[in-house]
Amino acid sequence: MPARIRAAAALTAAVLAGVLCAGLLAGCSGKPPVLSRVMGRVVYVHDGGVNAETLGVYLVASDADGMENLSAFYVINDDAQLFWKVDRASWISATAEGESWVGTASLSMPGDGPFPPGEYRVVLQANDGATVEDTFTLTARGTGPSTAKYPAASVEAGAINVAGVAGPYEIWAYGKDGKFAGAFSSSRPGAPVTVESIQSSSPALASGFTYRVYVWHADAGYGVLSVPYISSGGTP
Repeated sequence: MPARIRAAAALTAAVLAGVLCAGLLAGCSGKPPVLSRVMGRVVYVHDGGVNAETLGVYLVASDADGMENLSAFYVINDDAQLFWKVDRASWISATAEGESWVGTASLSMPGDGPFPPGEYRVVLQANDGATVEDTFTLTARGTGPSTAKYPAASVEAGAINVAGVAGPYEIWAYGKDGKFAGAFSSSRPGAPVTVESIQSSSPALASGFTYRVYVWHADAGYGVLSVPYISSGGTP
């Protein structure tokens, strides 16, 4: 690692240590937030002829004073001296199977390099500074974003048909404002997802939407996310 990058990493680590130390002291007067589960996944994104590697981090989180009392979470790799901060204003929220999730799908490495395998800490912080943490682990990956295989999709007879996928997949739908609005799985492997079922799920999608196809390769330790498509059948 070049000396300039090492110095920057040391500085940011020191700043983060100060923030978390202050948070721990401030949090002594109240209950810390609750972090029930953490998931971290490397995703290779295909977009406009460019393939990129991103990290998605998702938390099942709660707070005694309500979700609005959560302010930020940090993702930290101590061995590589890396950290990212995700503010409440920039994370996405969702409810799945009765659990409240917050997270991000768009973390990237400095210089667009690969995320190193190993353990990552996730520190969740409340408005009063109270914190709680958990960990996830990334495995080594033999395939990078430039050599990964990406699915393709098309709309035919009111249904989204996906090619290049051997197993389960999800349709990630986005409103006209570009905001993520929901993930939709096929009723059975290989079965198409209908446009009507997506549009009827949310007012934000009723007048049209863009979508991507997401596939998780558990054995390989990464997912792939296709180029965006529009619900009328083409690409934006």
